[in-house]
Amino acid sequence: MSVEDEFEETRRAIQRMLKDAFEGKLGVFREPFIYGFTTRSRESRLEAPRPALEGQEIRTRDPLVDVILTDSAIFLTAEMSGVQREGVRVRLDADKLLIQGDGDRSYFTIVDLPEDADRDTLKYTYTNGVLDVVISRKRPPT
Repeated sequence: MSVEDEFEETRRAIQRMLKDAFEGKLGVFREPFIYGFTTRSRESRLEAPRPALEGQEIRTRDPLVDVILTDSAIFLTAEMSGVQREGVRVRLDADKLLIQGDGDRSYFTIVDLPEDADRDTLKYTYTNGVLDVVISRKRPPT
């Protein structure tokens, strides 16, 4: 088998795997994604849709949010470009983290927190349009 034939065989195998993956046959890519962030709409997340009038731009959007859970903490990163530091608001409401940003664009999202989140340890920083939040997790008594 020549090098060209091996290359063509490999190309076909990769093409077949990608086709299967995007058609859901491999159990991956069932939702659109952007580098680990979901692009699901509010409707698919079972949230009420926000009405938009025809011909007007949507002024409020969900920020891209990435949540990483470890044994000791919850790390959350949200992208909110066009918002100045003074326009960022982060607060806890029961078992939810509310993130809001107002500036060139407005952002709003709610993130459900696990039961063991230690709400007294909420810390966040906002730099160059990126919000980083850290919340410690309560350790079970030993």
